[in-house]
Amino acid sequence: SLFLLKPRKQWYQRRVRGVPLVRELIDDFKCVLMFKGDPVTDIRDSLSYNATNIMKYHGVVRGVEGYMILNVADDPELEEACIELSENIWLPQLWAGGKFIADWRELANLHLDGPLVQILEGCGLSSKLKGCYYEENSPLVLH
Repeated sequence: SLFLLKPRKQWYQRRVRGVPLVRELIDDFKCVLMFKGDPVTDIRDSLSYNATNIMKYHGVVRGVEGYMILNVADDPELEEACIELSENIWLPQLWAGGKFIADWRELANLHLDGPLVQILEGCGLSSKLKGCYYEENSPLVLH
């Protein structure tokens, strides 16, 4: 019979040298958006562009007082570190308060359904969309 062996997590983490760097970034900033490209000059992926637009809709600014961007487009080790820490292969990824929050699919749903407002406020950021959602799971409706 054929046995498939999975590598142990500890062994894999030692191989991915970017894990400590990414972990430090996640812990040091309130909110981190990891994706491929730069939101101003080099959007290689429309999903990354949409993720930055979601943050703009909420009025969260890029920088120390808002969210930080980690561009993993040209560094496979950083990309692997993001995947290892989140246990999720999809980019972009949103991290808030040191925890993995969502990949691109979940981020869009959190935005449309409203929970992203509470997540952002939970990590010390305010959303200009606070109060713009119905209480029950309804689509975005501005008052």
